[in-house]
Amino acid sequence: MAVEIHTLANGLRVYLSENREQPWIACRVVIRAGAAQEPGETTGLAHYLEHMLANKGTRRLGTRDPDGERPHLDGLRELYERLRALDHAHPQRRELLRTIDAENQAANRWAIANEFKQTYGLLGARSLNAYTSHDRTVYVVEVPSNRLEAWATLEGDRFAHPVFRGFPTELETIIEEKNRALDKAGRALALASSARLWAGHPYGRDVLGEVDHLLRPSIAATERFFATWYVPNNMAVVLAGDFDARRALELVEAHFGALLPAELPPRDTPVPPQAAGEQRVELTHRGDEEVRLSWRTVARRHSDGDALLLADMMLDNRSTGLLNTRLEQPQRLRAAGAAPSLRRQGGSQTVWGRPRVGQSLDEVEGLLREQVAALRAGDFRTSELDDLIANFEVGELRRLESNPARAALMVDAFTHELEWDRVRTRLHRLAAIDRDRIVEVAQRWLGPDLVVARRREGEPELTPIPAFGLTELTLDSQSRSHFAGEVLELPAEPLAVQVLAAGRDFERREVPAGLLYRAPNPNNDLAQLTLRSHFGSASDPVLAKALALWHRAGVGELDLEGYRRAMFHEAASVAVDCRRQQTDVTVAGRAEVLARVLPLIRARLREPVLGEDERRRWAEDIVGKRQQRRETADFKFQVLKQWALRGQQSPYLCEALSNEQVLALELDQLRAAPARLLEHERIIVYAGPQDAATLDELLAPELAAGAPAPAYQALRLRTPTDTEIYLLHHDAAQVKLAIYAPSERYDPRRAALYRVFHEYVGGSAGLVFQEVREARGLAYSAHAGHTAGPRTGDQNMIWASAATRPQRAGETLALLLELLRQLPAQPERFVRARTSAVEKLVGGRVRFRGYGFAAESWRLRGLDGDPRPRVLSELRSLELEELLGFAAELRETGMAAVVVGDLSSLELSELEALGRVHTCELDELAVY
Repeated sequence: MAVEIHTLANGLRVYLSENREQPWIACRVVIRAGAAQEPGETTGLAHYLEHMLANKGTRRLGTRDPDGERPHLDGLRELYERLRALDHAHPQRRELLRTIDAENQAANRWAIANEFKQTYGLLGARSLNAYTSHDRTVYVVEVPSNRLEAWATLEGDRFAHPVFRGFPTELETIIEEKNRALDKAGRALALASSARLWAGHPYGRDVLGEVDHLLRPSIAATERFFATWYVPNNMAVVLAGDFDARRALELVEAHFGALLPAELPPRDTPVPPQAAGEQRVELTHRGDEEVRLSWRTVARRHSDGDALLLADMMLDNRSTGLLNTRLEQPQRLRAAGAAPSLRRQGGSQTVWGRPRVGQSLDEVEGLLREQVAALRAGDFRTSELDDLIANFEVGELRRLESNPARAALMVDAFTHELEWDRVRTRLHRLAAIDRDRIVEVAQRWLGPDLVVARRREGEPELTPIPAFGLTELTLDSQSRSHFAGEVLELPAEPLAVQVLAAGRDFERREVPAGLLYRAPNPNNDLAQLTLRSHFGSASDPVLAKALALWHRAGVGELDLEGYRRAMFHEAASVAVDCRRQQTDVTVAGRAEVLARVLPLIRARLREPVLGEDERRRWAEDIVGKRQQRRETADFKFQVLKQWALRGQQSPYLCEALSNEQVLALELDQLRAAPARLLEHERIIVYAGPQDAATLDELLAPELAAGAPAPAYQALRLRTPTDTEIYLLHHDAAQVKLAIYAPSERYDPRRAALYRVFHEYVGGSAGLVFQEVREARGLAYSAHAGHTAGPRTGDQNMIWASAATRPQRAGETLALLLELLRQLPAQPERFVRARTSAVEKLVGGRVRFRGYGFAAESWRLRGLDGDPRPRVLSELRSLELEELLGFAAELRETGMAAVVVGDLSSLELSELEALGRVHTCELDELAVY
C-alpha cells in the first residue's frame, strides 16, 4: 500500500496511500470518539452529531445569511434546554414543541437545503456518507482525482465552522431510524446480548441512543461534544487513490492546519469485570429463531488479539471451520457462525446458531457449546492453519485492489492507535501462530463466563417513538452560497471519459459455446472465471432448488467436507447465482490453481454426490425457513411488490414451487439438474494473467458447442389505469411503502434522459429526499429513481420509496405520488442533476474484472461498442424541457403503490382518497 503517515503541528494525523489504477480517491475524516464517549444522560448524541455534520452545512455553506439565521438557531438551543427539563407528560411540553416548530420555521427562511450534498454531487462525488460506532465517527466520500482541492476545501470548512441548522427536522429522521431499528430481529438480539455482556460500560448501549434521551435532545450538549472531541489532535485524514502524496499533504495542511488542538479528557471508561458464570437473556421477534453465545475477550491492541482472530476462523471460515464441518454441512443446524469484535477498550467473541425445523433451542445451544469445547481441547487439524493463511492472503490481495478497503485499514489503525508496521505485518504474525497458541487463548477467554441470548419466534413488544409534530418546511434548493460557488470554480484538470474497446482493452471472440471475453489482471496473479447461461428459474423452476442443494454435494470419492477442504487448500472459491433468466458459475483464486479445481467443479456439476437423507433434510429445512420468512416485513414487501407489478405472473405464483412440490422433488431429478449448465450455449468472462492459448486449453470443455438457451422473455409490467394501492398487514413500528410506475421500453438512444431523470428525483439531494426527509421529517430514508430494462425492448420502471410511521403513511404516499405526477420545474435542480450525471459518467470506471460483463451488457442492448462517449455528448446538450416532457407522461400514467405495516394504525380514508385500495392476504400472493 506504500502508506505515508504524517502528523501536522496541531496533532492531526494524515494517512496517504497512492493507487493510480482509477481516477478516484477514497477520502475519510476520522474522529476517535463515538457513543462510548457520550455522557450517560444524553445517549445517542454522537450519532445525531454525525447527522448534523453530514447534512447541515457551515457558516459559509447551506445558508443565504448566517447573521439572519443566527438568532433563531440560538433560540432553538435555549428552547431545547427547556424541553429537556420537562417530563414527556408535562402539560407545557406540547406548547413548547409548538414554539420550537415556529422558531425552526423562522430559521429555515435563511437555509439552502442540502447544499453540502448538492455541492458534492456537482463535483461528481459518490458514496457520501458517515457512520458512528462506539469508538469512532467517520465521514466518508469518494471524489474524482481532479477534485482533491475541492474536497479539502469543503471538509476543512465542515470541521472548522459547522452550524447545526435544521436540528428539529433531522431529529425526526433519527427517530425514524430508531423505529426502523426496533423492527430488526437480529439487532434486537445483539443489543440484548451486549447489554448483559457490557453491563456498566458504554459498549452495552445502543449507538442510536435510549428513547427517553432522543425525546429530550440537547443542541448545547451536542456542541459541547463537538468542542471536546472534534479537535485535530483527536482526528485523522485518510486518503487512498489517485493523487500525488506531496500535493495531498499540502492541501490537508492548508485546510486543516488551522484547526486548534485542545487537551482531551480521559477517553476510556473503566471496564467493569465480567459477571461470573452464565447470564441468560431471551426475547421474541419475528423471523428465524437463534441462539448466541458471547464471551468478553480483549481489546484490538492486546497481545492475544491475533490468536483470537485465528481461533474465530477455526470455528467459522465458511468452509472447514468446526461450525461449518460439524454442524452446517451435515445439517445438524440450519445455520451457524462465529464473529469476533476487538474494539478499543475490550472485545467479544460470538458463536451463533439457528435451528432446523422442530429443533429445540436447547439442542442448538448444546451443539454450539460442543464446538467451542472442541476448540478449547485442540480438536482440530493443525494442517488447516496453513490453509487459513493462504486464504487470508488471497482475500487481502483482492481486497487491497479497492481504495475504500485500503482506507478502512488506515481508519482502523488510527482508531486503535496501531503502528503501521503492526498493520502491515499482520499476515506474518498470523502465520507464526501455532495450534498450542490458539488452544491457549481459547481456554483463557472462551470459558464459563458468558452470555447466552436466545430469540424465539413471536410478536415483539414494540412501542413506536412518537413524533414531535413539525410543520412542513418550505425548502430553498435553488439558491447557492458564495462559498459553494468558489468551491465549484476551483481549477480542475478535466478527466477523459473511459472508453473500452475490444482488441485493445479486452479480447472478445466467438467460440462454439457462444462468446468469450478475456481481460488481463494488471495487479496480481488472481484470476476470475464466470460461465453464464441465459436460463434460470423462469424456464426451469427446479434448477434454482437443485443448485441450492448442490452446495451440499460432494464429488467422486470426496464427501462435502472433503470437497470443501480441497477447495480451501487451494484458496479457491466457487459461487453460483441463479436468477430468473440467467445463471452464473464463478470460480476465483490464484491463476495457477484453476487447472486443478476446474475438473473438480465440472465433475461436481455433472455427478454431485448426494444421498436421500441430505435431500430430505434440505427440503424440510427449506419449508421450515419459508414458514419463518413469511412473517418478516422484507418478504411481505417483496411478494406484494411483485403482485403489484405482475399480478398473476408474479414469480412467487407462477415460477416458485409450493412446499408440497419442494418436498416431492426426487433425488435423481435434483442431482441431474446442475449438469444443464454445462450442456447449453454460454457466455464466458475471464479476467486474469493467462493468455488466449493457455485459456483455450484450460477451458476446452467449456468452449464446446451447447444446446440453444430458452427464448428470452422480455420484461413486461402491468400498467394500472389509475392509482392502485395494495395493503398487507405486518405488526411493526414502521410502514414500508413504495410507488411503481411502469415506463417506456428501454431505448439506448434515450440513455442520457434516463440518467438525468434519476439524478433529478433521487440523486444527491434529490427531489424526493429533500421533500420527504428534509422538508417534513417523514422518513429516515426516502429514495426514488429510474430503473432501466437490461435489454433493448425491456420495460423501464420509475419508482419512489420510504419508511415512516403508520400514522403518516397516507401523507407520505400522497407526497410521493404528487412529486412523480407533477414533477416541479426547477432550473437549478436540473442543472445540478445534469452536471452530476456528467461528472459521474466521466469519473466512472469499469475495472478489469468488469470489462467482459460491460461489453456483454452493451451487446444485449443492441450496441456495437462502449456507449459512454455518445451518452456524454447527449447529456451535455440535454435541456430541462426534454426532461419535463419525459416526466409529463407520468401525469396520466397509472401507478401501483404498496404498503406493508400495521393496518390497524393506518388512516384508511387518507389512502382511499388517493386511489383504489386493495387489502391483500399473504396466502393469495405466494404459493407457499
